[in-house]
Amino acid sequence: MQNKMGVRLSEIISLEAFEGCEVISGSNGLSRPVTKVNVMEVPDIVQWLQPGELLLTTAYSIKDNVFKLNELIPKMHEIGVAGLGIKMKRYIEELPASVITLSDQLGFPIIKIPMDISFGDLITSVLTTVVSNQTNLLIQIDAFNNQLKDIMLRGGDLREICDMIGEVVSAPVAITEELFKDFVISSNQELEGEIEEIVNKMLFKRTDKFRRIYKDQGIETAVDVIDGHPVKRLMIPIFSEEVLYGQVIIWNIDEKVEEKTLFMIQAAVSLIALHSTKKLSIYENENKHKIEFIEELLSPQESQQQRAIEKSNYFDFDRNKAHGVVLVKTVDAPYDVRMTPNNTQIMKQLNSKLVSVVERMQRHYKGALLYGNKSDRVIFLLSFDPYASPEESKNDMISFSKELTNFAKFENIDKKIHIGIGRVYSPLGMLHKSYKESERAIHKLELSNSDQNALHFDDLGIYRILSNESIQPELVQFFMEVLGPIVNYDRDKDAELLNTLKMYYSCGCNLKKVSEEMYTHYNTVIYRMQRIKEIGNIDFSNPDVSLNVHIAIKIMDVIKLDLIKK
Repeated sequence: MQNKMGVRLSEIISLEAFEGCEVISGSNGLSRPVTKVNVMEVPDIVQWLQPGELLLTTAYSIKDNVFKLNELIPKMHEIGVAGLGIKMKRYIEELPASVITLSDQLGFPIIKIPMDISFGDLITSVLTTVVSNQTNLLIQIDAFNNQLKDIMLRGGDLREICDMIGEVVSAPVAITEELFKDFVISSNQELEGEIEEIVNKMLFKRTDKFRRIYKDQGIETAVDVIDGHPVKRLMIPIFSEEVLYGQVIIWNIDEKVEEKTLFMIQAAVSLIALHSTKKLSIYENENKHKIEFIEELLSPQESQQQRAIEKSNYFDFDRNKAHGVVLVKTVDAPYDVRMTPNNTQIMKQLNSKLVSVVERMQRHYKGALLYGNKSDRVIFLLSFDPYASPEESKNDMISFSKELTNFAKFENIDKKIHIGIGRVYSPLGMLHKSYKESERAIHKLELSNSDQNALHFDDLGIYRILSNESIQPELVQFFMEVLGPIVNYDRDKDAELLNTLKMYYSCGCNLKKVSEEMYTHYNTVIYRMQRIKEIGNIDFSNPDVSLNVHIAIKIMDVIKLDLIKK
């Protein structure tokens, strides 16, 4: 803050009170900001110094050892002291050459103050100038904030805010919206195309890491080539309550934008964030109505379906087309919640990124689409020609899911979502089946250890039958009848028999391959298989028995063993 609220040292020494003062070294540091003034009376002044201080001294405390300045100056420089004013000819005649050289090297100004100038006059002059400067800046900030408020109160949009900032800085400006992956630009027509290309690359640059907690990093800088010339890009984060809403981006052509102006914009970003939260509030309100419509439409109850159909025109939903469900569900939330001090913020971050992915997908997708976002999931309704072949519609839904995954990769949340794809149905009364199928596909993904994050119901294989909720009690009973003794033995002895049996079928009943895959000695695998036969009373030579065991192994992927009582 001191850089913006302070007055440059070069301006301070040009004040009338400093007439006759001379910069004897460190002149390349005259741009240092001055925010206060202090007097050095003791040689161990360092522990009381603060950034932005202009230090005045008669050098009495170091008159017997002027070389002490060789120790003090680097420490003052590191703290951020603006400079050192020394009243010469009182206690010291001149400074050692080593002090002058060190001051020049560090760019730490040393000012020679004549004997007849009062420290009191200097202090009064400095403080009056600093306070006046800070007052003027606060007035400018207030005026800038009032302009923003006026725009927002009369319903102005982000473009109007961007144009207003552009007028203040007299430079190209862009404002991005992180959540909706959108932006506006204020620039002359000659540069607008180049600016737009730069912002697009910034906005859709892949996120390297998912941040559990976002912290305001202050103004960031980069260099772009615009109209064939390098131009510094200044990025001011629109940040509020650990959420990054976007950025105010300024291209500092000809280096005309002052630090005070940047500080003024920084101080106002919370108001710009209000615009984004307002837009988010509208989005959430619309989403609430959409999700209610979608849930009624996907209900197996005919009365709710009918209520949804009556509202279909409002949502521009074509009930004469065929439709299919793609369900996106966030995963690993419990881990993130455990690892994050502020649990609500991590969920907000993850949900915000998911919204960004969904919004981008909506703009990209060429077909008819309706979606609703609810807590940990997003429900997509895709519309198709009712006369198209089932295979064609299925391929379109799979392609949609792949694109969705690609967009999720840019936000680095592709590993934090599962995508379940249902079949396409017509008429609407059958659409609830597609939703159930997408849920069952996600359930299979949740229980598997695969890196796969998207699955179509048709690709479930035997799990299309095993994942049916209505037969879950029968499945558990069948599983325990076939493999119950082995499950209980594993719980008591931690013998790895069940995992060995599962690997046995995964490896095509090849014991040598089981040994390799489990990194277990071949004789150990043989011993485990023998124990399985004895404990489970299993005769693998009997095809019916082997089939039952294999089906029971498959059932493991749709039931939770830890919930089954011994």
